[in-house]
Amino acid sequence: MMRNFFELVYEYQLLKGKQDHLGVPLTETERARLVGMAQMLMGDGGSESGRRAMPRVPAPSRVEFTQPGGFESGEIKNASGSGLAIATRHPPMVGTRVVVRVEDTRHALEYFFPCRLVWRRLGASAGMGIAFDGIPTRSSHFSDEDTGVWRRTMRLGAGPDDVQAA
Repeated sequence: MMRNFFELVYEYQLLKGKQDHLGVPLTETERARLVGMAQMLMGDGGSESGRRAMPRVPAPSRVEFTQPGGFESGEIKNASGSGLAIATRHPPMVGTRVVVRVEDTRHALEYFFPCRLVWRRLGASAGMGIAFDGIPTRSSHFSDEDTGVWRRTMRLGAGPDDVQAA
């Protein structure tokens, strides 16, 4: 059973990335889970109905993300199986690759999602939209040796050739 929304997104993106980015054949069970999770995350909207393909879920949560030259923080305003909308004062340029860290303090987990910036808004209500793009990782962040340092390596998706690396 899924513990929370981000656990569902994590497993969906992990299986999708394993298949799409790594070219690893999925087992029959993994294929069935991927199809089931895609149906859950897709909802009943679609481009033919003029609605977003994946429903947005309000998911207020603080996040940290890589930024060219450092790190930045923000707040998730809504989430879907394909990406996040994040309010932040300093959104990077569209096309920038970032790694987003989401904490689940209730379950003592942290998720790391490689992403690509697909839109940004500057001004009083500054923010950005990011699309998941790569293989996510998950770890327990409440350990005796917690240093506050991101200890996971990321596998990013192929992305466009002209994208700046964060």
